[in-house]
Amino acid sequence: MNADEDEGAGLSGQREWFRFGVSLAFLYATFTLGVFSLLRVNQSVALVVTVGASIAFGVAITVYVLYLK
Repeated sequence: MNADEDEGAGLSGQREWFRFGVSLAFLYATFTLGVFSLLRVNQSVALVVTVGASIAFGVAITVYVLYLK
C-alpha cells in the first residue's frame, strides 16, 4: 500500500460520514416540522410522539454507528 491508497480510503470514509451527517440533518428537519404540525393539533400527542421518536432515533443512530459501521 502506498500513501495515495491510504489517502483515498480516508477520504472515502470522510465522505461517507459526511453523507451520513447530511442525511441525519434532513431527517431532523423533517422531524422538527412534524413536531410543529403536531403541536398545532394536540400538545399532549405531540409530547408523546416527540419523546418516543427521539428515544427511538437516538437508539437507532447509536446502534448503527457503533455496531453496523
